[in-house]
Amino acid sequence: MRWMSTLQMNGSRFATFIATVVFASVLSSTALAESGERKQVFGDYEVHYIGLNSSFIEESVAEAYGIPRSRSLGYMSISVLNTALGETPVPVTASMKGQIRNLIGQSREIEFREIKETNAVYYVSTFRFDKNEVYRIQLQVTPEGTSREFVVNFSQQFYEEP
Repeated sequence: MRWMSTLQMNGSRFATFIATVVFASVLSSTALAESGERKQVFGDYEVHYIGLNSSFIEESVAEAYGIPRSRSLGYMSISVLNTALGETPVPVTASMKGQIRNLIGQSREIEFREIKETNAVYYVSTFRFDKNEVYRIQLQVTPEGTSREFVVNFSQQFYEEP
């Protein structure tokens, strides 16, 4: 559990990473069109998600969080916020399952790893993808303390970096 101690030592590094990823997405028209943080709202909960090529992740951040980088490795980050607990949405832990399916119907499970920081909870995953393939992704999200499952569906095209 080396990465757990790294998480505790690097507190805000992951938040800096997310800001860097969003900024990098804005700078790249391809990434802006196909990536960037998105969300779906389910009553008092928001499920935020981002998918991109893992090579976008800064090397030092990837190393600190144990995230492998590769031109053909996709990266996903999911967070769940409760909007009913105050003026500012509050991050909550959740049970998370997911599947990824290509356009000809081949599918596989996605495994998520939880990253907790002082004011944030992220669920991250990496997976191999085929060059320029469009994937349909389905997430089943159950926030802690509720039995309600939220189903998030989205499509994402992943590009290999040159």
